[in-house]
Amino acid sequence: MADRTFTTTEISRICDVYPATAINWIDAGKLKAYVTPGGHRRVTRQDLIEFLQKHKIPVPQELFEPEKKAVLIVDDEADIARLIERAFAKHQDVFTTQSVSSGVEAIFQIGQKQPDLLILDIVLPGMNGLEVCAKLRSMPQTSSMKIIAITGKKLLVEDELKAHGIQAMFKKPLELKKLVKIAADLLHVFLEPIAKEAPVIQT
Repeated sequence: MADRTFTTTEISRICDVYPATAINWIDAGKLKAYVTPGGHRRVTRQDLIEFLQKHKIPVPQELFEPEKKAVLIVDDEADIARLIERAFAKHQDVFTTQSVSSGVEAIFQIGQKQPDLLILDIVLPGMNGLEVCAKLRSMPQTSSMKIIAITGKKLLVEDELKAHGIQAMFKKPLELKKLVKIAADLLHVFLEPIAKEAPVIQT
């Protein structure tokens, strides 16, 4: 996702109006928006700023602050998901994370609020990772979402990755530092070096 998006509830808070008013602005074409696969209205940060400026509504500082990159982790192994979340938490000034345990949950969550990056296990109960990719690539709103696949089984070859719209793939057990670095590269963000703890000196 190239820009942060806002819900009608968030817009109503910023503009000090009822959510229904924000919905009416969108439906009347006064405020540019798009509809998610789940049927929810979303407005990009830039479109919201332009609307506020046009109607001489004060633009809050939060709209100008750098937005953290949202990472959605999809893995039915809770321990793996927690390990990935901890790896990204070392750069909490850059990333926010959320995890779900199935492909169906992932599609629902993306419909609610689209992340910047999906870390997707290929082997999932019900809807598997490749089916999730196919669903996302079939919709204009999610067709260009960045995806890193993970698997405990055989890695896909480069042509298969491209066919499913996957930018990178890792085999379990994961190289977590490399995973975070590739994520940062895909999202064009800079990671500050992590300070090493000072060694304990025995006396």
